[in-house]
Amino acid sequence: MKNNTNEVPSNEEYSKLRKRAFTHVSNAKAISENQIAGINRVVKLEVYANGKPVTHFKHFKLIQSAVRHHEFEIILAHDSLENKQTQNLEDAHKLLGKRLTATFSYKDVEDTPNMSFVGVITRVGFSREKTSLGDIVLKGQSPTILLDGASHTQSFGGNQPVNMGIIANEILKQGLDSSDFDFNIDTNDTSQILYSSQYDETHYNYLARMAEAYGEQFFYDGYVLHFGKLLKSGNQHIQLIEGSNVNDVRIELRAVPIKPQFYGYNSSENEKLTSGEISVKHLGDLAQTAYKNNKRIYKTPSLRVAPIRAVTHLDVEYSQKSASGSKAVEVMNVSGSTSIPFLHPGCVADIKIREQDSNKTNHLTTLMITETVHEVNARGYYTGSFEAISEGTGYMPKPEFYIPRPEPQIATVVSNTDPSGQGRISVRFDWQLNETTDFIRMMSPDAGGTDQITQNRGYVAIPEVGDQVMVNFQHGHPDRPFVMGGMFHGGTGLGGGANNHMRSIQTKSGIKILMNDDEKSVNIIDPSGNNYLMDGQGNIIITAPNDITFNAGGNLSMNVGQNMNTTVQMSSNESIGINKSSSVGMMNMLTVGKDFVTNVIGKLTHYVKGDMETYGEKGHKTISLKGMEVSSGNKIEHHAEKEINNNSNEQSKNH
Repeated sequence: MKNNTNEVPSNEEYSKLRKRAFTHVSNAKAISENQIAGINRVVKLEVYANGKPVTHFKHFKLIQSAVRHHEFEIILAHDSLENKQTQNLEDAHKLLGKRLTATFSYKDVEDTPNMSFVGVITRVGFSREKTSLGDIVLKGQSPTILLDGASHTQSFGGNQPVNMGIIANEILKQGLDSSDFDFNIDTNDTSQILYSSQYDETHYNYLARMAEAYGEQFFYDGYVLHFGKLLKSGNQHIQLIEGSNVNDVRIELRAVPIKPQFYGYNSSENEKLTSGEISVKHLGDLAQTAYKNNKRIYKTPSLRVAPIRAVTHLDVEYSQKSASGSKAVEVMNVSGSTSIPFLHPGCVADIKIREQDSNKTNHLTTLMITETVHEVNARGYYTGSFEAISEGTGYMPKPEFYIPRPEPQIATVVSNTDPSGQGRISVRFDWQLNETTDFIRMMSPDAGGTDQITQNRGYVAIPEVGDQVMVNFQHGHPDRPFVMGGMFHGGTGLGGGANNHMRSIQTKSGIKILMNDDEKSVNIIDPSGNNYLMDGQGNIIITAPNDITFNAGGNLSMNVGQNMNTTVQMSSNESIGINKSSSVGMMNMLTVGKDFVTNVIGKLTHYVKGDMETYGEKGHKTISLKGMEVSSGNKIEHHAEKEINNNSNEQSKNH
């Protein structure tokens, strides 16, 4: 087909062409005004490759879908480009990766409806049959393919919560040039996302997965990539009339499980999250009937964890509603062939079905187009087909995606100052540059609480900033990391010594518990020099550079099998509140370097079963403020090398 002009449009003209609007309402009105019963209008197809018009083409085919990439193929004569092409693809190879724009309209109609498709050329080929001069074959896909080229890993949130609008905007900016391709972000943003990871998956897969999980619609309508809410269709819809512009109509009601039930868990609040049964509203009677029937068909429960990191019950509810909605739209499918070249995914149409044995048509239902196939040849002859679902649910079919399954991996601790004081840590994976996780939980050999110990019962050892840890993922979901434990590396690991004889626990300040299997010893050391050693030979050695204090609220018993030595370099003080008993099996020897003072408030009694001697190298005085009695069962002898004096202030009696 030849275009009206061979001139390359100016930048301004090309911009206008690229921005050409084709709203549902304007197309619906123009299609109805230019509809002629029983006649298929000739279609004009304008094609631009890399901004330059394609003057001749032989055949163009476009397959569009709401759940996967669009595909196109255009066959050109060998001389359709600037220069004649051979199998060497002299000029054609330059089109690889370039933008292709195809605009459908009616030929020779002034106020024609139109539909533009924008794609990316991903294959350039040369085909020749028998003795022909050959054809250039350009194949490509929707610009969504640029988001689906290579797997990538990155994260969002962590430092602060995000929403789907922020994530979608960043992802699309990374993959699409906004000067070449249009995208529209109008998200519901029903949930606050603490942390989310695009894990070893393409940008397209991540967006498709997140859209389904968070209740956003993600599809390409042929011109604009949509992420978020469905656009409102207005009151004017394209009219599909059986026997006029639509034929081979097929209406299918399907049995589909439509009652998923999700649950979640908020560890910070120790709260199980659930949602009730979700209903999806269909506007069409036929779809509503099919939906009600499906609710009775599948009776088996479908309980599974929500595909998001839920924080509230509403998070679970919105995610469950999204899953219900994308399944509910499958209960009815309408397909057919059409002569209207302006249908595309996301457009709304009313379909009228012809009554049996009559030319009269009646409105069946309102449709949302999900699949289309367009074919145009060089003469403008058009054939098309479509598939559609019931309009009005607010949902499109679920886009195709897979769920990545992350494997355990190492990370580095960047913070252990949990703002909620729950002992969580924030880590940075090796694939993260400036991003981090939010504060995530630590696995422990024993963790919990009881009535007596409500918090921190068990084993508590929070890693330090800079430590390397092993991270796994709850439910195998990349948005739910947790720390399994610490990992030594070449800079921090020392091992257990020869024969792996050493086990140890050491803190950052230098507190150590050393367990030596060779010596069978246990040594507890702190940085001040305190040392508690069980030497494995039955001995315990306690060393303190300063003080040792024993406090016993009840009794203190010390049993020594053999000798006990106590050495005090300075003073020794002993204070006993009531009684003290001391028993010595044999000799009790007390040596005092200077004075010895005994102060007894009450009575002092010495009981000696054998002899009792008191020896003093100097004077010996016995003084009593009252009476003094010396009594013996036998005799009393006083000996003095010199004299004995008995003095009394009053009377003295000797008997």
